[in-house]
Amino acid sequence: MSTATNVTPLRGRIPEWTFAERARKVRRDMGLTQEQMSDQLEVGLKAYSAWESGKNSPENIAAIAVRFEEVSGVPRTWFLGWADSPPSGGGTNLFGERGLRLGHLKLVGPEGLEPPASSV
Repeated sequence: MSTATNVTPLRGRIPEWTFAERARKVRRDMGLTQEQMSDQLEVGLKAYSAWESGKNSPENIAAIAVRFEEVSGVPRTWFLGWADSPPSGGGTNLFGERGLRLGHLKLVGPEGLEPPASSV
């Protein structure tokens, strides 16, 4: 068993997901190509591709988060970084249920910008 010498422990810090990573995760879990997702979101392929690669961000990220929610069912709060864990997709969860399990998401946000209370 080898020991890594250049490992920096996170020491309690939880890595954050970027908007690009969140968009890519959901698109892949839905089984769509970038072109199909851009069509679903009603945006150009070049723009969507730039968002997913992290080269650019949507001009109105809140509006795009709403569209992602409409298309995927994943809460806009997760796309905006207000939820602290990613949706689980594909296969079954611990309870043998298929599809996305969203009830476990804890909503967090900057003080004064909390997302609306969930009715779930």
